[in-house]
Formats: sequence, C-alpha cells, structure tokens
Amino acid sequence: MPAKTQYVGFIAMSLDGFIADTDGGIGWLDPFNEILAGAGSDGGYGDFIASVDALIIGRKTYEQVMGWGWPYQDRAGYVLTRRAGFTGDHVAAAGDIETLRNAIQSADHKRVWIMGGGQAQRVALDAKMFQSLRVFVMPTILGGGRPLFTDGAQHNLKLASCQELAGGILQIDYNIGD
Repeated sequence: MPAKTQYVGFIAMSLDGFIADTDGGIGWLDPFNEILAGAGSDGGYGDFIASVDALIIGRKTYEQVMGWGWPYQDRAGYVLTRRAGFTGDHVAAAGDIETLRNAIQSADHKRVWIMGGGQAQRVALDAKMFQSLRVFVMPTILGGGRPLFTDGAQHNLKLASCQELAGGILQIDYNIGD
C-alpha cells in the first residue's frame, strides 16, 4: 500500500488576514522578503520547497505565477478550476478537488503544497486535505484584499509552534485535523 500523501500549506498574510492586495498583487511582501534576506533567512522556503513534489494551485494564482515563469522546477502543478478542458505548462491535471486528489494519488506524490489562493485553500481545507499549515503573519495591515481562506465552515487547528522572525514577522505552525 503506497504511503499516504501529505498535504501542507506555507503562506504569508497581513495581520488583517490578506494574502494579496485588492488587485491580487503580492508586491506588498517585497519589503518583508528583503528584511528576511538581510537577516540571512528565506523564512524556511528553501527547505520547504525541497520537501514538496507537487502543488495544488487555484487557476487565477496559476495564471499569475505563469506570468513570472514557473518557479517550481520540475514539480507538477494541479490546477483547481471549474473551466472544462483547462491545460497549461506544468499542469499535470486540472479540475475539481476530487479530480486533483485522485490524480495526485495515482502519480504517487508524497508531499503536496496547497498553494492557493484563498478559494483553492478553502476547498482543500473543506475536503480535509491539509495536515499542516505554516502561516507567516506580516506586521502590516493592508485594509483589504484577497483573504487567506474564503468564507466557509469552521475548522479547529492545533498550534504546533510559533516563533518571531526578523522584522517582527511571526511564523505560526498548525496541525490540522477535524
């Protein structure tokens, strides 16, 4: 029997809960990335990305990422979309969450990053896919934008750890299980 796939989250948000500004931009993160780099840190991203072999990504986030060029090397992308027949570079499968879960299981991925955006993360959360979530809370208030999770059912999380990084950034690790 193959090992169970682990689904994990790794994401930054503003103190008021937004992962992107009102236009979907993430440029507001640049000063914090510079603070971390100045402290000789990448916030654990290098170790994290080395530990995953695939990503679940919402269609809009996928399209935004492809505007920069696929930064995830040979990792497969699984695009959560309602758009029938969706295809693209680095897309191993596209469709609803169950289609993606089945494709990921068939491909025998070990550790999958549920990347987002907020709607994709909500769908995966409600489908009970997450095992853990690492959230970086940036010390800024955007005042509006795209939320970490869109509206939906309540899910209780278990705090695994919390630490302060350079610049007042908080790294909060949760285990998830309903």
